[in-house]
Amino acid sequence: MVRARQLFFLNRVFFVAVILFLAGGFSFLLLTSKASGFLYLSPYHTSALDHFFIYYTNLGDGLFSIAVVLLLLLMRKFKLAWQVLAAYIISGLVAQAFKESIYSPRPKDFFRYKEYIHLIEGVTLNGYASFPSGHASSAFALATSLALYSRNKNFSLLYLLAAILVGYSRIYLSQHFPVDVMGGATMGLLTSTLVFLFFDRYYSRSANLKDPDTKKNRHAN
Repeated sequence: MVRARQLFFLNRVFFVAVILFLAGGFSFLLLTSKASGFLYLSPYHTSALDHFFIYYTNLGDGLFSIAVVLLLLLMRKFKLAWQVLAAYIISGLVAQAFKESIYSPRPKDFFRYKEYIHLIEGVTLNGYASFPSGHASSAFALATSLALYSRNKNFSLLYLLAAILVGYSRIYLSQHFPVDVMGGATMGLLTSTLVFLFFDRYYSRSANLKDPDTKKNRHAN
């Protein structure tokens, strides 16, 4: 059974990168206002980038997470599949609970009659449930599950970078503010890590029940 300290040691490359990302992200939030931080991170737009982020942002969509779960089931990676599904569902429920309880206008409504922001017809949404970003929550939950399960820990950085880019896509498309993305990212990271620890404990207990001599032999040695 993997404990929290062991989990950090076994995945130190990933968690050090996560700590640096969170430290940098929350420092940025402290040093900028909600409006200025958004405008600072999205000053440049092109048609090519618009098309790229319109499609890339779907990596944080729930349907993508479900597709990954189905693919893992077909590959008979059942433990990882259930972890990804559990992390997606729990992080989504937590994010939705915050959305329902916190009044937070999306950039399109926040900046109305104020600064110019880049709007994309049919993509940029209205609304008052901006915090947290559900796409960021799902993307970081999925990235964390894959990173912790991966045997090649160098791939964990690729998963993290992919999730960070999903988070940035939400800002680029004027769907969310940086604080929304950081909130969603934190929820996804924490949820997926806790799910991993729970599943590891559950599978360890199941193994002991199937083979009760394992625990006795461990103590005897």
